[in-house]
Amino acid sequence: MLDPWQLRTFLAAVAAASFRRAAQELALSPSTVTAQIKALEQTVGAQLFARTGNRVTVTEHGRRLAGYARRLLDLEAETRQRLAADCDEPATLTVRLSESLGRVLVPAILPAFRRRFPGLPLTLTTHSRQGLVRDLRQGGVDCGIVLGEPYVAQGVAMTVIHREPLVAVVAPGDGLAGRGRIGPADLAGREVLLTRHVWSNRDRITRALDRAGVAPAAVTESSSLEILLRCAAAGQGVALAPRLAVAEEARAGRLALLAWDDAPLFAAVTVMELAGRVSGAAQCAFLDLVRQQLANDASGLSLP
Repeated sequence: MLDPWQLRTFLAAVAAASFRRAAQELALSPSTVTAQIKALEQTVGAQLFARTGNRVTVTEHGRRLAGYARRLLDLEAETRQRLAADCDEPATLTVRLSESLGRVLVPAILPAFRRRFPGLPLTLTTHSRQGLVRDLRQGGVDCGIVLGEPYVAQGVAMTVIHREPLVAVVAPGDGLAGRGRIGPADLAGREVLLTRHVWSNRDRITRALDRAGVAPAAVTESSSLEILLRCAAAGQGVALAPRLAVAEEARAGRLALLAWDDAPLFAAVTVMELAGRVSGAAQCAFLDLVRQQLANDASGLSLP
């Protein structure tokens, strides 16, 4: 079976007459483009490019395949659009959410979603077997909602729908708990707990510490926000986390939430979808409810 992603890479190389320029156009590494072309050549059993130094020339087999490739990709796009248009309601909806988003958003939006789609099978996953991008490409999930900055992935559209402020979190009995706000200087000699949701802010945090002329005692990083929040609640350090992910614990008195008294830090909430795919009514409704809830949370929870 011909891989659509390999065909798209092949057509980009044909148009650019260069693997390097095709890689730039597709935001891929040159080695990835070369590997995809070689895999496609193995599939069709023919050489598609003649290589001379850094130059590539399309062979006769390549010229023939280019015509078929364009028709196949056009047919694939038409099929997706027709299927989406012909179905008033999809058979199911599968959404991949990061755990910290899901535990806050889903209980709030599920009743409204069910009023509109009472019998629709809804699957919510927090982990991807093969990675979210591949799951989207292979149809394993319809869309993803994650905490993190968008990046370039062939065939996947990424849109930032919200930017959630990062806050500092400490145990209620911590000496900083009554302050309401802390700055870089307050991290001097303290253990700092960071999750991957704040890694995109790591350089800004480091520069802020440098300007203040202080250094933390240590930095602990984890992909699990829950682990680090438990460490913070036990008085083992200062965690930086998205505000919505810690609001419930702060309201319950299990953690003290502190505004970051420096240049604001944010975590992006990003929606990932298959590029060119027409979203069904259920998916559009689910994402609209997510946007509304994020806006409500932003207006309903004030920082100290």
